[in-house]
Amino acid sequence: MSIPTDRSTTSPPPRTAGASGVYPGHLIGASFGAVFVSVNSGLLGQPLQLIATVLAVLAATVVLAGFVATVRRGQRPPERDRARSHLAFWVIVAIEAVLLFGGLAVLNRVEPAANVAWIALVVGLHFLAFARWWVRGQRELIVIGAVMTALGVVGMVLAVTTHDAPLVQLIAGVGSGLVLLGTSTATALRVLAGRGAPAA
Repeated sequence: MSIPTDRSTTSPPPRTAGASGVYPGHLIGASFGAVFVSVNSGLLGQPLQLIATVLAVLAATVVLAGFVATVRRGQRPPERDRARSHLAFWVIVAIEAVLLFGGLAVLNRVEPAANVAWIALVVGLHFLAFARWWVRGQRELIVIGAVMTALGVVGMVLAVTTHDAPLVQLIAGVGSGLVLLGTSTATALRVLAGRGAPAA
């Protein structure tokens, strides 16, 4: 005769695919994403650059609406989505600042075309560090970090081989902006559709 067991006490908590609402981090990501798209889409020419900018701003507005809806519902991130260590946050940000500004100072003299790619690379690594040491297992951070890191690497290679700054900006800059906007907007749309609210 088998003895029933309570699996909830033995199974590890599942990793979260994303927070249940739109929080300040999403707003920051969407804002930077809109700027990335607008500033780095010059290779598209007009009117495509203007259209891309308008769409990016609209996406950021959707994220803002999702944030307002989250605040009105009184939602807070689930325990598994909350920061594990504020110290880790500030250490990661400090390292990011040193790498970012130090690297740009060098690249401005060596290969200015790589500037945007370097920003994408460092920011991507910072998201991966956040997923490892700040909000562990946060899949959204891992996806953003992995894609932006890859875009940064591709952009660096293009900068060194082609010296084509507009092309690097389009791939590493606009690409990173789309990643930031896309993930935040997807979360906001779920919230606005009512799927971000906690179960009763």
